[in-house]
Amino acid sequence: MVAPKKNSEARIRARNEAKILKAAVDLFSRKGFDGTRIAEISQASGLPKANVYYYFETKEAIYATLIERLLAGWDRALDHIDPKREPEDALRDYIRAKMDYSRKNLVDSRFFANEMLRGGKFLSRKQKKHMQKITKEKAAVIEGWIRAGKLAPVDPNHLFMTIWASTQFYADFATVAAVTLCKSRLSARDYEEAYENIVTLILNGCLKPATAGTRQVVSTNGGS
Repeated sequence: MVAPKKNSEARIRARNEAKILKAAVDLFSRKGFDGTRIAEISQASGLPKANVYYYFETKEAIYATLIERLLAGWDRALDHIDPKREPEDALRDYIRAKMDYSRKNLVDSRFFANEMLRGGKFLSRKQKKHMQKITKEKAAVIEGWIRAGKLAPVDPNHLFMTIWASTQFYADFATVAAVTLCKSRLSARDYEEAYENIVTLILNGCLKPATAGTRQVVSTNGGS
C-alpha cells in the first residue's frame, strides 16, 4: 500500500504546484517580482498561504521555477536544430515549435519578456551560462550548414535572434498584432499565417545562393 500512497501524494503535489505556478506567472507578468506578494499568489491559486510555502520556500523559488520551465520549453524547440537534418526542414520545425510555444504559453512568454525589460536581475548566472552554451552549440550547427553550402552566409546568432523576435512578438505584443490585423484578438489561423510568413522570410534569406559581395559569416567560435 506504500506505492499507491506515494503516487497519490505525488499527484497532489503536482496539482498544487501547477496551481501555484499558474497563479504566480500571471501575477508576475502583470506586476513584476517586487509588486507581487505571496498572499496574492495564495488567493489566486485557491490554496492557503501555508501550502504555498510548503511547496515553495520563498517567492524567489517560485520565480526561479517559472524561468526554468520557460527555458526548458525553449530548449525543446532548439532540438530541431540538428546537424543530421536538412536545414530547411530543421528551421521550419524550429520556427513552428517557437510559434506553438508562444501561442500556448502567452502568459509565460510575457512574464519572461517583462523580466528581461527589468534587466533580468533574477536570471541566475547558471541560467545565463546555459543559454550561452546551448546557443553556441546550435550556432555551430548553422555554421556547419553554411560550410556545406546548404545555407547562405549569415551570422547564426543574429539568425536566432531574428527568429526569437518574430515568433515572440505574437505573444508579447498580441494586442498590437491584433490591432494591426483589425481584430479584437488573434485566432489560431492568425498564428498559422504568421508562421507561414516568418518561414518564407527566414528561408528566403537563408536558402538563397550567396551573391557576389555578400558579407561572410562571422564565426561565433572566434574564427572568420
